[in-house]
Amino acid sequence: MLQNEVFVDIIREQVKVAVDSAVAARDAEIEALREELADTKAQLNSLEQYSRRLCLDVSGLPETPGEDTDRLIMHTAKLAGVEIKKEDIDRSHRVGAVKPGKTRTLVVRFACFSKREALYGARRQLRQPRPFEGSTVTAEVAKKVFVTDNLTRENQYILYKARQYRKEGKLHSAWSDVGKLKARLRENSPTTLIHSLRDLEKLVGSGPPSRCDTGPGHDDNRRLLRSHRK
Repeated sequence: MLQNEVFVDIIREQVKVAVDSAVAARDAEIEALREELADTKAQLNSLEQYSRRLCLDVSGLPETPGEDTDRLIMHTAKLAGVEIKKEDIDRSHRVGAVKPGKTRTLVVRFACFSKREALYGARRQLRQPRPFEGSTVTAEVAKKVFVTDNLTRENQYILYKARQYRKEGKLHSAWSDVGKLKARLRENSPTTLIHSLRDLEKLVGSGPPSRCDTGPGHDDNRRLLRSHRK
């Protein structure tokens, strides 16, 4: 009887070892697949973002029926001291659902990168616009216009999370640079390139809380994320 119990215990232990080994192998395979999926998603997001490198978001321009969005872009640029011609614009249009009392963002795709960069680089000049006769955009409107990178939904979410971390004092700053997301853990920290939400979470978990920059300024996500080139 004792021998049978010993035999059963041996078999039970062998089965347990085999099951634990199989479960560990399965868990390792699942984790590897998760890593592969995350990498694939990051690569696809990067490709989608690259396809938007000629685009900019322009928010704050009043919307009217039958409007000429190309003209709005050209006049906004001129108020910032940048000459944009009709042929410099590939296409422009509003995005999002129409909602009463809310102005939709205008997306513009330029024919060449240099014109895109010219407007983006001069965006702060809209705080001190240069009025001209015949403009469809007033100086007062121009002061409230924001010109930002046209980000993918995923990158918008990553910057949203960065904003939350910044509110919590866990991150000093985050911004986009021609669609590339960058962040600094602390004021004097090196700039880190963020490819995914996982990268952001890894950065935030790598150091102590950071004192938030509470000085004046504006940014891609309305005052909370600095969007100037670092």
